[in-house]
Parts: sequence; structure tokens; C-alpha cells
Amino acid sequence: MNTRDLSILGSAFLCTGISVQGQGNFQDLGFESATIVQAAGHPANFFLFDQAFPGWTGYLAGVQPGLTWYDNLPMSTGGFSMVDGSFSNPFGLPGGLIAGNFTGVVMSGVTGSGQASDATLAQTGLVPAGTESLRFRAHLDLGSLGGFGVTLGGQTLSLVPISVGANYTVYGADIHALAGQTAELAFTAFTYPNQITAEYLYLDSITFSTQPIPEPGVFGLSVLGASLLGWRVLRRRQHG
Repeated sequence: MNTRDLSILGSAFLCTGISVQGQGNFQDLGFESATIVQAAGHPANFFLFDQAFPGWTGYLAGVQPGLTWYDNLPMSTGGFSMVDGSFSNPFGLPGGLIAGNFTGVVMSGVTGSGQASDATLAQTGLVPAGTESLRFRAHLDLGSLGGFGVTLGGQTLSLVPISVGANYTVYGADIHALAGQTAELAFTAFTYPNQITAEYLYLDSITFSTQPIPEPGVFGLSVLGASLLGWRVLRRRQHG
């Protein structure tokens, strides 16, 4: 993808979408309801966001994009993509389809203004009564320099890695205090200093579970240690 393509993509992704959130139950938490609809009047790489991510709203630089990619990733532009079993990672990285027919991708990266921005995928719904934990599968490509975070009802969740799969980690968070409440669930891919390439958060299989989060095991502690090491390296770069 050349510089001109990235410029076109960045501008198009700042088109305001018209996706509206309901106040009922959460929907499409496994991204299996995706319908890939070509966006008329836009380049062939563009598809309608509200059809690819029904029930969800995307935010990039504070703007709701009306468009998304499909089975394609930009090199530097932030935004969203939906991938399936036909997806081949163009950068030779592990990220790809995690489960079912579709996996959503949230990408921090450069916007039309030339500045890097976080990207957030959010939905508002009712947390089922009796819920103890939120669980989901995720993978972050490109070294996790920016990292990602999850909030529910405006509260930042403390994520615990539970297990690991071929190209994903299962994360969980204790959310029993929000059971039975209507709240916004949001997944954010963060930027990092001097970011010039996109960072890709693959997301799938989001569930509200009646099971509590297990105590951290060896795997969880090792991931936590790696995260702290990465944070220290990043802080050193910021203050070096």
C-alpha cells in the first residue's frame, strides 16, 4: 500500500458513521453477525462499518468512522477491520482469525490529520444478572508497544490472562459489581510515542460468565512480568 493509498484511507475513515447503540442486551460479541457490504462511492477496499460490526460503535480521534476494511490491514492508518478464514497477514505476523467465521481488529494508528490516535470499539448493553466475569480472546501484533485496555461502565478493568491459544490469549476480568446494570463496554488499542505504523488488536469470543476469575497461575504471572518489563522499557524511551 503506497503513501497515496494511506492518505485516501485516512481521510475516508474520518467519515462520520450513523451507527446507533441500543440499551438492551449486548449483541454480536463474537462478531458472527458481520455482513460485508461494499461502500458505494469509495475505493474497493472500503466496507460499511455498521454492517461489519452490528451493534458496535467505533471511535478514532473522537470520530465515528462509517467505513471499515475487510480481510485487509493498513500499514499505518488507524481504524477497524473484519477478517475471516481467507485472511492472510500481510506482515507475516501471527494475528488472524481467532474463532468462528469472523474476528474484529481494532487498530491504533495515524489519522487523516497525520497524528496517531487510539482506536476504540464500544457497545452499550445490559450486563446479565449473576455475571461474575468478562472473558474474551485477544492478540496484539507489532510488539504490543501501545498495549490495549478494556473499560466497563467507565471503569478500567484489571485483566487477568487465563490461558493461551494458537494465536490468542484468553483474558478475564472481575465485573460482578456491575451485574444487572446497563453499561458501556469498550476495547481500546492505544498509541505509543512517535507511532508511525498501525498496531493491531485482534478481538473475539467476548462473553459474560457466571464463573469467577481463577487465581493467577504461572502463565498469568509470566505474562504480567513481561507486561511490566515492556512498561519499563517504554518509560525509559519516553524519558531517555
